[in-house]
Amino acid sequence: MLGFSKGNVENTRRALIAWDRLCCPRVAGGLHLLDIGTWNKAAMCKLLWNLCKKKDKLWVQWVHVYYKKYNPGWGNEPKQASWVIQKIFKAKKYFTKTGYTEDDVLRMNTFSIKDVYLKNRGEFRYLAAHRRLQTRDRLKRWGYVEDDSCTLCNAKAETMNHLFFVFPFSKRIWAAILRWLQIDRPVMDWEHELQWVEQYCRGRSATAEIYRMMLVGSLYYIWQERNARIFQEVQRTVKTITRSLAQDIHCRGNVKKCLKRKLIELNSYPTV
Repeated sequence: MLGFSKGNVENTRRALIAWDRLCCPRVAGGLHLLDIGTWNKAAMCKLLWNLCKKKDKLWVQWVHVYYKKYNPGWGNEPKQASWVIQKIFKAKKYFTKTGYTEDDVLRMNTFSIKDVYLKNRGEFRYLAAHRRLQTRDRLKRWGYVEDDSCTLCNAKAETMNHLFFVFPFSKRIWAAILRWLQIDRPVMDWEHELQWVEQYCRGRSATAEIYRMMLVGSLYYIWQERNARIFQEVQRTVKTITRSLAQDIHCRGNVKKCLKRKLIELNSYPTV
């Protein structure tokens, strides 16, 4: 409560959940709210992209003429410039944070604020779909680690395809989920799993939506397990993970009327 009578304007209550957490996808425990700050950064990136690509726009032509010596786009930041111009030039750091180089930006024929927003947010499903998770093979290419061995098996290189779902531990998890969803097909690697979901689960049916939720949930739980083993030295069993997944899907899916009937058919735990 705010104590206006005593001149105290501080809120004595702390937020129970961090805003950053609420902006996470539902499958990751958030409410999928829009992070306005990150969206604004993505919008600034589009203005910088316009400076690099849209020379036909009047305001872009003006900036190129007025700040010619700074090489507008990917050049140096002008010290004597308006606040807005400085912000546009500084948007380079947001591109860099998401892994874009100058060449990547120049190769873009179109620009999606939403895509850059998701990458800036580090949305798990986006990072996974575009192979942007920081697996050890990528960390080795960047020079951050010397050993790219999988932290779960210590045998093969940790790549997206290995982690999802070639590695026996993750393969058992996804195989159990497929059986639970009554889908009779073998487990495939990540590239072919993406092709399968694009072909068979693009619609808005309850079956398709639950499948997509379980796929993203499986990825998230496997990645969470990988991080727990690295940083906390704890591990869970396949049975524990699949049960948690089923519980999460029921909790999140039951708030949607269109999914309730299908979830009744899945009123059991996956068999491992």
